[in-house]
Amino acid sequence: MKPPFRLLLLPLLLAPLALAQTPAPWLAPEQPKLAELVAKAPPLAEESICEPVRSARLSGTYLAPNPDGKTWDIVQIYFKQYGGPNTILAIDLGTGKVTQTVTKRGYNFHLASGVVAPNGKLFINIIGERGRQEVCVYDPAKDEFKLNAIAMPDNLGGETHPMKLGPDGKLYCAGGNREKAATVAQIDPDTGKAISYGSVGPSHAPSDCWAYSMAADERFVYVASGKVPWYLVALDRQTGKWETLATTEKVDGFISIKRDSNAGCPSASITRALGDTSGQRLNFWLVDGKLVPIKEGSTPPPKPPAAPTPPFPPRPEISTAAATPDVEGNATLWVRPAAEGAEPKAEDAKPGDARARISGGGEDAAEGAALEVPDDATMEAKGWKPFRYKVEIYPMGIYRLTELPDGRLVGAAGGYEGNFLFDPKTGKSEHMGKIHLSQYATVVHDGKVWMSGYPSSPVYVYDPAKPWTVGKRVAGTKVMEDGTPGSNPRRLTNLKDSGAHKMYAAVAANGKLWFGGRWYRTGAAGGIGWYDPRDGTSGGFWKPFSNYQVNYMTAANDGKLLVISTHRIDDPLLNKPKPEQGALFFLDTASGQLVGEKVEPVARAKGPGPILGVGGSRVIGWTENPGDEKSSILYGVDVNTRQVLFRKSLPFPLPVRIGGNQQDRWDFRLGPDGKIWTFMGMGETLVRIDPKDASVEVVGQLKNGGPIAFSGRDLYLGGGESLRRVKAVVQP
Repeated sequence: MKPPFRLLLLPLLLAPLALAQTPAPWLAPEQPKLAELVAKAPPLAEESICEPVRSARLSGTYLAPNPDGKTWDIVQIYFKQYGGPNTILAIDLGTGKVTQTVTKRGYNFHLASGVVAPNGKLFINIIGERGRQEVCVYDPAKDEFKLNAIAMPDNLGGETHPMKLGPDGKLYCAGGNREKAATVAQIDPDTGKAISYGSVGPSHAPSDCWAYSMAADERFVYVASGKVPWYLVALDRQTGKWETLATTEKVDGFISIKRDSNAGCPSASITRALGDTSGQRLNFWLVDGKLVPIKEGSTPPPKPPAAPTPPFPPRPEISTAAATPDVEGNATLWVRPAAEGAEPKAEDAKPGDARARISGGGEDAAEGAALEVPDDATMEAKGWKPFRYKVEIYPMGIYRLTELPDGRLVGAAGGYEGNFLFDPKTGKSEHMGKIHLSQYATVVHDGKVWMSGYPSSPVYVYDPAKPWTVGKRVAGTKVMEDGTPGSNPRRLTNLKDSGAHKMYAAVAANGKLWFGGRWYRTGAAGGIGWYDPRDGTSGGFWKPFSNYQVNYMTAANDGKLLVISTHRIDDPLLNKPKPEQGALFFLDTASGQLVGEKVEPVARAKGPGPILGVGGSRVIGWTENPGDEKSSILYGVDVNTRQVLFRKSLPFPLPVRIGGNQQDRWDFRLGPDGKIWTFMGMGETLVRIDPKDASVEVVGQLKNGGPIAFSGRDLYLGGGESLRRVKAVVQP
């Protein structure tokens, strides 16, 4: 009996569906002579166009009282980058004398704590060579600044390194050590001798340890040791023993310690304390090494005697609105002395406090409003005195570089030194200004530049068609802040729901901007965040990435799908097992959810490495070869079927470290010719990869690689301090 006609037709109807599920062959023949071609790459004629960013970073401002008991000295720090070189400016408000000290590399004044000791000298705690804490001393009686003036214990490091004055007149420093626990040291400011109390509190291993805040009373030192989890630790200086007073949950916990001069004794604030179900922030007095709950209406414990300090006169008002050096290194610090006969305020009398009060702040301005250009004579008439000086400025490294739709190039310098525009038509470069962003993620969308990075994964938008306004003086001592209406760039939000504190990747897809990055200090987990320019909403998630860290992202299927490249990590947050290899994840941009199975392109590889969507459902990636550190693997994935369609061995290692800080002199991007432009060999040979068959074409040899941008047939490079150009290298 013959089957019905409709059954005969069924295989023919299903055939197209079956073909749709089978990706077309994607062949990538090996190139046995590739190593020879790379080794013999001809040198390319590259020219240095300009150093687009020359500046110095404005850092801490400190005060030290003069022996006359009436005036202060100001110590102002500038540096090129973390670790120096540094310019240390000292202004004696009693005599008007201005002195400078310039240091070599090796002295890191980032997050440096300052304390005025009972003998009137200013102590500044910094990070020196090998990550060890060092203490500098400024003597206002001699206008003299000494580097590394105290022999500090070897096992006392830490990016955060608070220093406080105890009621016994001694200085106390806290930090982290090699055992990933907190450490405490005591300094006698008169003898200059330091002693270490060793490890104080439990180890945070495998996470690192940061000591963020501390305080001391007559017998105990209290340390907030963080961050996974946080511990509140009390050290008994008489016995040398310590006790953990409180512990937080691993996620979203926080502890801060302070000593309010009005209350006298130290206090602590604890968020998400372990075992607490109230969800409320808990506040305690720190008394005799114990926690005493602070209840509404309760009175503080008896005020202990304060540390002896020199007489603190009323503090001057300081404006740093014009203290950032211009392109010639000229800067101005404006100072307004306290009124004649003024009495010190409560904060003036706070023992040991060396922080300067800085005038200025956010200045609301209507959208498109013209900026007020301040008149210095008007400021002087209001009692402000200018201290004008010149500081050393330096060329800054170019970390990010991309082209705009109008043909200009936009770049970002390292170390929070801001952005620049370069116009290939005119050859002119402009350093527009700085924002509080260490920029890692950049995407150009709708003619605007969207930026993110560190700290706390902010989202900025910059309109290159309008003037840069952030940081400009708008009313004498006021500067335009990046979160105020009318600012350009504008800080729109922080992607808190992502968990990530540093965003490494950005993609525009399905009307939204997608960012991927990692936690920092509170763990190493990955996170995904998004921002919708259409309505200003944002969101994100991190739990699927608690044992993976996000490195790269790309779009596929015309933006309907995001492909996320992650590497394996330890998980101290949710305690998931560490994967054997990194993986590619896939996100549906319509639902905002991860979909389907992840793909592990190369077994035992730390991660899939950099990836690029090259059209339709195809993605090309490049990763390490776990079996041979001298080679690497180029691969192709079909995102619809989740199949790896080819793996091609390359006879040299991956030039970038998977899971690194992405400041490499390297790039992996599509060019205007539709090919992937990158660097191979030792990271200095420019090549292009044809997505059709992954064939590698050697372009030529450069001094070093860097981020790539295109203008016409010319290629531009960052990666160093100069913007470089290679002419006519792009084929029409």
